[in-house]
Amino acid sequence: LIIETALSSCEDSGIDLLPGGRLSDLQYADDIVILSEDPGKLQGFLESLSAGVAMFGMRFALSKCKMLLQDWVGPAPSLVPTGELIEQVDKFCYLGSYISSSGRITDEVSARIQKARLAFTH
Repeated sequence: LIIETALSSCEDSGIDLLPGGRLSDLQYADDIVILSEDPGKLQGFLESLSAGVAMFGMRFALSKCKMLLQDWVGPAPSLVPTGELIEQVDKFCYLGSYISSSGRITDEVSARIQKARLAFTH
């Protein structure tokens, strides 16, 4: 409910899926992935989200926030929602699955193989 309220003013951001359809974020509990094709809109989205959760006495742990660029041309944007730069990464783990900037699944497959090996050794 808190995230929904905070995101209610951010309807203009996200990525196009199909004609008439947009996806701006993925949410599970307190984990969120924000999607955007425009760094300016993304900066505004982050600022609105940060202000929205602040109304409930919450804040982001920016040390846990990451930026991943896919199919990006040009210099990486600087995202500074609360005065601290968000780190750019080539891959990250979301809900146990790896997402990479290349779009390949090799990191995900390797992680699952490693988890299976660990399960069979115990």
